[in-house]
Amino acid sequence: MTRRTGTARTGVALTAAVVAALLTACDDGGRTSPPLPPPSPSPSSGSPDAGGEAPSVPNPLDAASLTGDPCAALTEQQRSELGLAAGSVRESAETAGDACRWERTEDSLDLADLALVTENANGLSDIYGFEDRNDYFEPTEVAGYPAVYTGLIDNRDSGMCDLWVGVNDSEVLYILTNLASADTAEASCGLAADVAGAAISTLGG
Repeated sequence: MTRRTGTARTGVALTAAVVAALLTACDDGGRTSPPLPPPSPSPSSGSPDAGGEAPSVPNPLDAASLTGDPCAALTEQQRSELGLAAGSVRESAETAGDACRWERTEDSLDLADLALVTENANGLSDIYGFEDRNDYFEPTEVAGYPAVYTGLIDNRDSGMCDLWVGVNDSEVLYILTNLASADTAEASCGLAADVAGAAISTLGG
């Protein structure tokens, strides 16, 4: 996987750090999930830099259904195909929305989280605006939708991957994977792309 230094964070209203804080909480059963990267600076650190503009979304999706129920992003059949158990919704006082966490059906500590980021006026382009602040920035495409692998710290070879997918001009799917059983970039980012692709299919993409 080619690396190039870069960034992505959500903007004044919501940053990748805030989302990460939401997604790294302990599970309801009291078991602490595998460690995740340390948090980024708070949203007060400023607005996105004047970076490049993300590719346009050719077929915008209505993702409103995920605002109150992010776990609806994956159907039971999709979860089964991905080897994920039923998800749990997690709330955060720091964000305006919810995230869903799915764990592997076996006791592996593997997990995948998904949140719909709605606080950016320019959707994925606001993620591009922070390119120069993050440790890696790799544009890609998922099921025909513009996306980017990017995070403050590059922990992909430790089984962690951050993927941001533009589903319309103002909303982004953020998928975070953390694999304890297969701590490689290919495995972690591959699962992130699979979860994103399944969610896009659910939304009608």
